[in-house]
Amino acid sequence: MPLASADVTTTRATFTLDEALAEVGRKRRPVLVLTRTEVLDVRSLVTVAEITTSARGLAAEVEIDHRAVGLDRACVVNGDGLHTVAESMLTTRVGEVEESTLARVCVAVSDALGC
Repeated sequence: MPLASADVTTTRATFTLDEALAEVGRKRRPVLVLTRTEVLDVRSLVTVAEITTSARGLAAEVEIDHRAVGLDRACVVNGDGLHTVAESMLTTRVGEVEESTLARVCVAVSDALGC
């Protein structure tokens, strides 16, 4: 199945604050694909948001139904944790968030970026 916006997938990327691109790491981490579906075929880079179990109650965090998307623990999408990674770093499609969840993530990302 081709990659699409709103897909939840895992990545081998390790995210650090001082790098624009991710480096290959030792763990697979869940991320939410934010890049528009219609441009995924022409871009080799994909913008993703971190999915984490470390909820801190920030406005830029959005709770997701972890069971519905195929994750085993309660988690949030972190709108402050945006990264651009090579599509080849995305390893396993886990599931997809609902449109209403994606809309809340978009608001959280906008708030996180201050635009």
